[in-house]
Amino acid sequence: MPSFVTAFAVLMLAAVAGAADAPPVTFIDQGACPFECCVYRTWQTRADTVAYARPDRGAPVVGRLKAGAPVEAVTGEVHSRRVRFVVKKPHGEFKVGESFWVYNYLGEGHFKVWRDGAMREVDLGFSPYGGSPGIRCQSSRECWGELEKPLEFSWWVKLRSPAGWEGWSNQPEHFGNKDGCGG
Repeated sequence: MPSFVTAFAVLMLAAVAGAADAPPVTFIDQGACPFECCVYRTWQTRADTVAYARPDRGAPVVGRLKAGAPVEAVTGEVHSRRVRFVVKKPHGEFKVGESFWVYNYLGEGHFKVWRDGAMREVDLGFSPYGGSPGIRCQSSRECWGELEKPLEFSWWVKLRSPAGWEGWSNQPEHFGNKDGCGG
């Protein structure tokens, strides 16, 4: 007959194993550049911008960039919270009523999702930035599924100033020359 301690240890191991299969509530996609043709290179500062020591608005400020200054965009990461995607029409391996968690946009309709116990890329066929078929793919005519609500994400960019200091900004809209396709 197993002891109480052995039974407790088995239950704890099962709980830990189950937790490993659970989708994270938040996900940090390091190195992500979240749209078609997104590229890290020399960007042009369009508005005065604060840079932080780490990707956190509560972190110490390490510098400020003035509008008009060039800055090197070194890398980035997208911080996102999961949003459920529900399948409304059969689509390849996806069945009606199935759901999975969507995190961040990668471009060209592709997203990072949690499905079957693992993070993977899936083509959902829309952009969360708008246009047809909507930011949640809510057009029943064009979409095979729908996000329950709009995606929640923040794009942090690691920058190197002309003076040589490095810092992070979550205001990518303050910069131009991010789009390798000319935008």
